[in-house]
Amino acid sequence: MVHLLCSTKVYEKLKHELSKHQIDVHPDSGLALVERGYDLPNDKLCIVFDAIDYMDVIKLLVSGVREDMHWMNTLTGLSDNKFAVIEPGDVIYIEAGSDGMMAYTKSNRYSIKETLQYYESLWAAKGFIRINKSQLVNLLRVKEIIPWFNSRYVLRMDNNAELEVSKMFSKKLRNTLKI
Repeated sequence: MVHLLCSTKVYEKLKHELSKHQIDVHPDSGLALVERGYDLPNDKLCIVFDAIDYMDVIKLLVSGVREDMHWMNTLTGLSDNKFAVIEPGDVIYIEAGSDGMMAYTKSNRYSIKETLQYYESLWAAKGFIRINKSQLVNLLRVKEIIPWFNSRYVLRMDNNAELEVSKMFSKKLRNTLKI
């Protein structure tokens, strides 16, 4: 829950983005997002931002303030007409494909609802990284990194799946792993 002190235009944008992450806007909150130029309330923790940087405030809240919420640390997947709650550490990779969004574990695959971008921003701190336009992997579940042609890589995962890192995402992988 946050309190917003900003222009009407920024308020609507922030409220919309916050609702995507189930963060309510309420004036009684102890945390205030304050657009530069607006008065700071004395009784609240305030995050001051420039209107143009409103998305950075969303990223800050999603990655930090709500990290302790348990449901953020799990995903719910559907397999064989049964739902399962899965810990991020059990997820080997997430893929967007013709069957929709799928989360792969060592023993099963689960249909999930959210987007790759959602899990990429939510779980980046947990070691998940985008490797191409349709796959997000858990770096802790990579068994081998195989150099490939054209500055690309193939990742061999815990479940023996081989996933190709596209040229566009290879640099980020190299920087992340310092290779």
